[in-house]
Amino acid sequence: MSNAVALVEDAAVLAIHDSPGRAQALVVLAMEELAKARWLYEASEWEWTAPLGLYGIAPRQAGSIGVPEGLRTTRRPHAEKLQVAEQFASGLSGFWDPSRRMEYYDLPDVSAFEATAKQRNLNKQAGFYVDRCAEVITSPLQVPIEGVADDIRHAAKVIQMHLIEDHTRQQDSPDPDLVDSAEDLHWAIMPYSDPELFADFVGRISGSPDETGERE
Repeated sequence: MSNAVALVEDAAVLAIHDSPGRAQALVVLAMEELAKARWLYEASEWEWTAPLGLYGIAPRQAGSIGVPEGLRTTRRPHAEKLQVAEQFASGLSGFWDPSRRMEYYDLPDVSAFEATAKQRNLNKQAGFYVDRCAEVITSPLQVPIEGVADDIRHAAKVIQMHLIEDHTRQQDSPDPDLVDSAEDLHWAIMPYSDPELFADFVGRISGSPDETGERE
């Protein structure tokens, strides 16, 4: 997750320095890293939770965790990782909007995202490589800026969703010292997932003037 966050940060830097193609490619890579994190998380969360003593169950040491299928080879197809990422991302509206909560819990089958994943992978390649298809030559330098900022924010919100899910899993621990906090990643990704909220918070703690011109 640290690498996924860092890729989004790098993508934002490239986007504002007139390199939308590479920014677009890094956003796709960030989603691939998120998919790998989801594979590990889903295989491990029960054992990671065991020492916390939650759900009325006595705390115990975490047991062994089997390597999930998605991580058993370093040559896992990119499209497969992106399908997993897109499936998780499809619950975004349900996560943030209580009236649509079932969209977060009742996700479409991963196969429903095959076409989207293939397109994401093509976007990544377009952002890295000069290529040729028939008589048409394409270059990362030709990728338009339109939509890249939206892609960065979307990826950031999906990453934030996973981080909040992990925080929620641990938040009722009777011993706060056992919580494996990722608060640093929350704050790192927030300028990209929720820039308005982040700017408002920074303004408040820095004593910046509010809308009336007075310092809070």
